Amino acid sequence: MVTARDRVPARRREGGLTLVELMITIVISSIVATSTFFFFVGQRRVYDTQAKVLNVQQNLWAAMETLTRFVRGAGMGIYGCVNSTDPTPTGTTMPQTGLRVFQKSTGTAMRLAPIWINNGAAGAPDAITVVFGAGSFGNFTDTNLKSTVTAATSAITTPAGLSTVYRIGEFIVLLDNTATPAGPPTGDRGCTLFQITGIDSATDTLQHASSSIWNSGSDISAIVPITYTGGATPTAGVRDIGTLNWVQFTIDATGTSPRLMMNRLDGTSGPQVLADGIEDLQIAYACDIQPTTDGDGVFTEGTDNTTKKADEWTYNTSGDVPPAGCNRPQAVRITVIARSTEVDTTLAGLATNRKPAVEDGVVGAVDAYRHRVLTTTVYPRNR
Repeated sequence: MVTARDRVPARRREGGLTLVELMITIVISSIVATSTFFFFVGQRRVYDTQAKVLNVQQNLWAAMETLTRFVRGAGMGIYGCVNSTDPTPTGTTMPQTGLRVFQKSTGTAMRLAPIWINNGAAGAPDAITVVFGAGSFGNFTDTNLKSTVTAATSAITTPAGLSTVYRIGEFIVLLDNTATPAGPPTGDRGCTLFQITGIDSATDTLQHASSSIWNSGSDISAIVPITYTGGATPTAGVRDIGTLNWVQFTIDATGTSPRLMMNRLDGTSGPQVLADGIEDLQIAYACDIQPTTDGDGVFTEGTDNTTKKADEWTYNTSGDVPPAGCNRPQAVRITVIARSTEVDTTLAGLATNRKPAVEDGVVGAVDAYRHRVLTTTVYPRNR
């Protein structure tokens, strides 16, 4: 008897893929796998590139946020300690304006300006140093002097009961609080800084022992250059500025990757890395001083000349010379350039890729890093 199964051809009963069909399947599978691989490789390259860009931008934003915050607060508690005869806030040596202080590390007197800019030579990165007090009451003087101060070791006393205004560890400034202060040079209010090491409430004495690095143990004339008159008709007072902040921002290019450094010159901590990959810091400052349009509220930017009539910005062009009469900047323009910490060979136009030139800075050499630039203008509140 012949069944239906017996009628099926032998080849069909043993059916499967032929060698040709198998080869076609392998080729198609290889094409799909290769396409998938290259797709994910491309996506990985895009991810890596975006991660590098994001890292650059994060470093840039972090650096700028801190810089602007410190520059905006520069001069807090120092009002009246920079007068019209003081020099411009620039140079490579210590300023001759601002607070008069003693620091034990040097053993000498020095001055702390609210803002001090060191313009990098030949377009190199700039540095900026700011000084301010955190915790000032905002008064010109918080109390008058009860006793006259003639030397750095003189007793500092307040009227009865007013020593409670102050706190141990805080910083105070002695200054002439008359309308037209006398003393050398003309108009100098003194502005001598001390740190309170103890308070004798019985005598209302603000002690300033040499145990603090900010208090000298001897009489240094540069610390107390004028007589701070107290008593029945005082002409001098005491200003509480709280915590002293003396901070410098510089670029450190000595390692494999440049970085922005934040150095607490006040001794609270040593140099710290604020942001990696920061390759340039450029600072320009302005005062509304044009002779023909003084006080117009516009910081004109144009072509420099000897009288600065066409350009009220300093250090925005190569060879700029600070003008007279701009010792308290009304505007400070900060430009930060960041780069990726690793090379990126996927850059388009690699042959011309380099750090851009901003302000009076110079263009960089051709490299394989991604660069980003961020600029902002800060208007210091306490000039």
